[in-house]
Amino acid sequence: MLVALILVFILVFFLILKIKKRTPKQVPEETVEVIFSNENGQYVATGNTGEFIIKKDNRFEFLVKDGVIIACKDNSRYQEFIYYKEASR
Repeated sequence: MLVALILVFILVFFLILKIKKRTPKQVPEETVEVIFSNENGQYVATGNTGEFIIKKDNRFEFLVKDGVIIACKDNSRYQEFIYYKEASR
């Protein structure tokens, strides 16, 4: 009887370890293609939900990653994005 009880505890222990190692299923990223115009100009967003670019009047571009603008580019001056530094608190 004692051996069966020990085996049950070992089985429960391994089940707990297996459950902890599971990772949540990744949500597939959806494509983003949006065009918006107002009195300030025309905005076009393209990419996917994890990372996309917002273009304003084909001059300015903003790189958005995980819902945060991380870089910008002025197409009349630069070929590469200029990344923002992390804000200090």
